[in-house]
Amino acid sequence: MKKILAALLVGAFGISAMAQSIVYDYRATIKRIDPQYKIRTVKTSSSSFKAVTESYGVASDTISGYVMLPRCAGDCNGTLVSSLDSDDFEGTAYLVRRGDKLSKKAKLPYVVKTDAWAQAAIFGKNAYIVGGPEETQTETPSDVKQLKSAWMWLWFQLPGSADTKTVIDSGLLIPAASGEDVILGFLGLDVQTETRGVRNAGFGTAKLISHTEAASLGFCSGSSSSTTSCLIVQSISGSVQGEYRYTGLCNHTPMWDLCDQTSPLDEDDWIAPITGTWTLKYNAALTKLDDSAKEDAILKKLKASSSNMYLFESAD
Repeated sequence: MKKILAALLVGAFGISAMAQSIVYDYRATIKRIDPQYKIRTVKTSSSSFKAVTESYGVASDTISGYVMLPRCAGDCNGTLVSSLDSDDFEGTAYLVRRGDKLSKKAKLPYVVKTDAWAQAAIFGKNAYIVGGPEETQTETPSDVKQLKSAWMWLWFQLPGSADTKTVIDSGLLIPAASGEDVILGFLGLDVQTETRGVRNAGFGTAKLISHTEAASLGFCSGSSSSTTSCLIVQSISGSVQGEYRYTGLCNHTPMWDLCDQTSPLDEDDWIAPITGTWTLKYNAALTKLDDSAKEDAILKKLKASSSNMYLFESAD
């Protein structure tokens, strides 16, 4: 599967007894193209008539939900692990768009489950490496506890192409003009799926978390209690950007070239950005759950069930 990002980098001590996935609260505030279907009176040189028209405005939206990312692979025995081309760091995002009334009105799934990929690093102004004589040089941080800062990329795709899960009847928009299929993507009307998807980038903090395994009893075997800990990304904030293709009314899209307003854009140019800000915050309560229980708990948080969830398979 094609990736522009991979590898969640977390560091520090052994965490084999800890949960396999770290859960984060996700929230993004964005601006996007807002298609507006309306019946208007159209005037010609000799007459006038009523017709369905479409224009574009700009809307503000909030995307919220949860992102699950895997813990660091390998021994994680006090050295930092960097595997930027690894396939082991693919996660999952569960997302909803606040204000999406059309999906519920059309009885379509409104929670999207989609693949997510992350790349991150931890650092600190007092976690240094030595650049002196060769015998003193080291790649390990001087003090793991000083790794208090982090940066992260997070990338995922959202559905939008014309399939049975993302098409509504035009009568939901204009009751007098029903019977036509209108695309309803996760980000609104007219949205086609783009392989570049949504890209989140930002800076934040790292956190040391611990996990305690209780002692176990047995006639011939047993184990004492143990505590393990690991540095993870705690919170991130930054900017979000994406590019999506739009296909409008009757396969015509109301966007025009800056320098040629008399001709429509070519179909390959029916692309507009989404922009905004995002935050990611470590959710301790959901992280502590067994991985097998996390999806149900997340859906409960989103006030949804599995029947309200759309499993979106990202493009290769």
